[in-house]
Amino acid sequence: MAVVRTVLPRKGIIEPQHGANYETDMDTNWQIIDSLLQDATDVETAIQAAPTVTAWVTDRGISGVVSGFKLTTSATLVPGFTAGVLYAQGLRYAPSAAPTPGSAPASATSYLFYNSTGGFYYNLTAVAGTPGDAFIGVVVASSTGVTSVTQATTIWGQLSVAPGAAGNFTFPHLLGRMPVGALIQMTSSGAMWFQSATMYDNTNLYLVASDPTVTAKVQIW
Repeated sequence: MAVVRTVLPRKGIIEPQHGANYETDMDTNWQIIDSLLQDATDVETAIQAAPTVTAWVTDRGISGVVSGFKLTTSATLVPGFTAGVLYAQGLRYAPSAAPTPGSAPASATSYLFYNSTGGFYYNLTAVAGTPGDAFIGVVVASSTGVTSVTQATTIWGQLSVAPGAAGNFTFPHLLGRMPVGALIQMTSSGAMWFQSATMYDNTNLYLVASDPTVTAKVQIW
């Protein structure tokens, strides 16, 4: 008599031999185990299907560089660039090798952004073309090459602020979007605080200094 062995479809568990004196409950139990057992593939699939991080980042309007994507000057209109990690439209982008951001506009100051669908692009203003785009940095180009770059502030970045005069002043935050929040940490005697009418916008922090010599670190995200 041939031995009948059944391999269950999900995890490849082999059911015991079928035939005389085997209870149907045993088959049922193995089928239940096969339907409920989770392995590494199931866990990864579940994580990808439930975009918790994507939803959290998108809902809070957070975009920008986490690390890397460092710009450098270049003899051509394509700036030097490294790999890194960023979030745009709530989606994580982390290439294993340095991508190519394309050629910057000649004889102009431009602003490099990344869109999760369209990729890298340059704007002649510091305003993103689409909400949720990640700001990479400022690129200054001559007619033939990149002569100067300024890196964007990273998500959860820190700025060193020294106004040089008492009273109201503005300070560029280089996030490429409206900050979600900012925290002033004094590094000198005196005080610094946000202006009451406007704390910050897409471009600047609006601050007040108690005297010309105050300094602070501003944590921004």
